[in-house]
Amino acid sequence: KPRSSPPPQNDSLSPDLSRRAAAVKAAVLAAGGVVAASPLVGSPAPAAAYSIFDQVRAIESANYIGQIGKPKYPPNVSGDPEKHLPRVTVEGTDVTLSVPHVMTEEHFIQFLWLKDEKTNDVVLVKAMPPTEPSPPTMRARVPSGAQLRPYLFCNLHGLWKGEPFSVA
Repeated sequence: KPRSSPPPQNDSLSPDLSRRAAAVKAAVLAAGGVVAASPLVGSPAPAAAYSIFDQVRAIESANYIGQIGKPKYPPNVSGDPEKHLPRVTVEGTDVTLSVPHVMTEEHFIQFLWLKDEKTNDVVLVKAMPPTEPSPPTMRARVPSGAQLRPYLFCNLHGLWKGEPFSVA
């Protein structure tokens, strides 16, 4: 069976959205980060990059089989908020997302990601192995005016959603 190709570019997106996604991507790369661009917010990325975005989208939208509307991972309900709520520090256009959480084979933060508050698109994701140093951290340089929301996924305590923030 042939491999499916990446989803087609969404032609209904405004040029501003594409420029914003490109600006976020360029800023992260300039800061030494690694970016996997979402196929919905800019130019297509390699096929391997799609899977990380697909994984975090699936986490957010997962429902129990046969129970549409009952989320499998409702945010912020399992575990200690002190150790799971994403913390954001903004200094100019430099953003640091972290959480004071252990990183062991048995208990770890699997993903950190940022979503655009205006479009609800995932704009940056970091997948972390259990061997990632604690505390799990993601750094990015983002354009002024960006309105983002941090998320994370703990292998034992599920989805956690932080407060939205803006970059001045």
